[in-house]
Amino acid sequence: MTSVDGVHRKLCHDLFDALERGDIGAVDACYAPGMTMWFNVTGGTSTREENLQAVESGAGLHRRRNYNDRIINTFHDGFVAQYTCEVVAHNGQHVPLTACLVAEVRDGKINKLFEYLDAGKFRR
Repeated sequence: MTSVDGVHRKLCHDLFDALERGDIGAVDACYAPGMTMWFNVTGGTSTREENLQAVESGAGLHRRRNYNDRIINTFHDGFVAQYTCEVVAHNGQHVPLTACLVAEVRDGKINKLFEYLDAGKFRR
């Protein structure tokens, strides 16, 4: 494992762990000031502030959210993470979402995110 590999892996795990805990401050610590995120389900791009607001408001929509089966591949300026996001609704229903997150990293912070979820789960 190279130094960059270890740094990017840790950053990826730090992000997912913070999202699982609903720790907005820890999510924020992973992001660069001008960070943007593109989401395949909407086709839209959000700013860092919009993303943090969505994470904060989304935390109350479910009982919990787990980022399982993380497969992380790193490269010199980022990482790709394949995972299953298991959402547990307030009624106890489990909804697994197959996902992929591509991140561009600069100076140890996430500069750009591209999130791909199985959009078919949202059409039901």
